[in-house]
Amino acid sequence: MVLGVHCSVRHGYLAALEEARSLGCRAMQMLPYRRRHEPAQGELSSFAKARKESPVAKLVVHSRYVPCPGSSDEARRAHSRDLLRRELALAAGLGADAFVVHAGAYSEGASASEGLAFVAGTLGAAMSGSGAGFPVLVENVPGGGRRLCGALEELARLLEGLGGLRDRSGLCLDTAHAWAAGFDIASAEGMFRFLARVNRLFGAERVGAFHLADTKALLGTRREDHRHLGEGYLGKEGLKVLLERPEYEAAPAILETPRGPGSYARDLEFLKLLR
Repeated sequence: MVLGVHCSVRHGYLAALEEARSLGCRAMQMLPYRRRHEPAQGELSSFAKARKESPVAKLVVHSRYVPCPGSSDEARRAHSRDLLRRELALAAGLGADAFVVHAGAYSEGASASEGLAFVAGTLGAAMSGSGAGFPVLVENVPGGGRRLCGALEELARLLEGLGGLRDRSGLCLDTAHAWAAGFDIASAEGMFRFLARVNRLFGAERVGAFHLADTKALLGTRREDHRHLGEGYLGKEGLKVLLERPEYEAAPAILETPRGPGSYARDLEFLKLLR
């Protein structure tokens, strides 16, 4: 796995790149733009050039907002499509290797199947209109309520629903979300079972990125909670299995733990000691 962190774009793209470089990372994740800031083409190209000249080999761009591609409201879906198309275009300008997005939720009164069909249509339209050549990765979530893709089977149905764009899609697996969704990945055996299920449903080659975090959410409670590595219920055994899987050797593994002075460095050291 290629280790990295989620870098802040608050002070610009180059500052985000410097954060990753200063931590010795070969991967990084960031948002496609700062809030209320329309990046110029020069900013995008300057970052892309600087990144190619840096040790950071993998760039993952994460959608800034959770869109509503599964809504039954056509206007909301159109807004989500246009937002995603813009973000994909920005990611392309930044030289991204992958783009991560959440499926969102289906509307009250609708069904999960209807919501998944809407997401596939919205996401497919955004991908077709963006010209982006990198894979779009749908992230697993804790689930609960009307949120889509807490179940791996839902995520698989969504990717299949992309039809001819299926080969340009994949998934991003979040460890804290998987635990909250009910997958007991804390033990070595539990992680082996989880990854075997992933490989059966998708194939290892479809897993384009990982988000790594511990959690203090109880197993299967569908609760969003990210903690520093070693400070929650996930511990070491399952994570060690994940880090050592040869089929994911080239996949970026992004820390999504709380930001704080020295916190990323400590979490990266935790991972390096496990390996």
